[in-house]
Amino acid sequence: MEDREKLIQEKIAEKEFIERMQLRGVQRVLYEILTEDKGFHPEEIQIDPQFRVILSTGEATAGIDFMITLEGTGFMVIRCVPSGIESWERYVIAFARAIMDYQIPYAVITDGEKAKIFDIISNSFTQVSVQNLPTRHEATILIKNSQKIPFPEKRKEMERRIIYAFEGIKCQPGKNKIS
Repeated sequence: MEDREKLIQEKIAEKEFIERMQLRGVQRVLYEILTEDKGFHPEEIQIDPQFRVILSTGEATAGIDFMITLEGTGFMVIRCVPSGIESWERYVIAFARAIMDYQIPYAVITDGEKAKIFDIISNSFTQVSVQNLPTRHEATILIKNSQKIPFPEKRKEMERRIIYAFEGIKCQPGKNKIS
């Protein structure tokens, strides 16, 4: 019985390793697209930024793969996944709504090829290729024409709980501690 358990654990570890490598590949491809094709400066792209999520029952730490900041304002958050972009949609929306004291205008979920771009303020989305992400020039125009709109405080707790639940799904030991 121990051999069977050991074999199962090895298979699970192997699958997790492959998924981590696929995710790193997606992140690398996207970073190259953002900097080389779309013209964003490296200092405008925060890689794996971590944020405190304050809940009524305590606090947690949450992260996103990339956050693009222009003119001192969060413009876009991006979550990379190796597959199944639909399953992480709710996370990026909640993240963009509740992680700052204002809503980050755009949230993206991508597998490195396909992407869903969510316009958080208008509550709409577009499914496109990552090549259709906005350029730095387009983003600069969009950010100048946008306002820092806070998410209603009454609903912010729910969004933060969604973030916390998804952080638990990531299963990274020691990362998701609630006090």
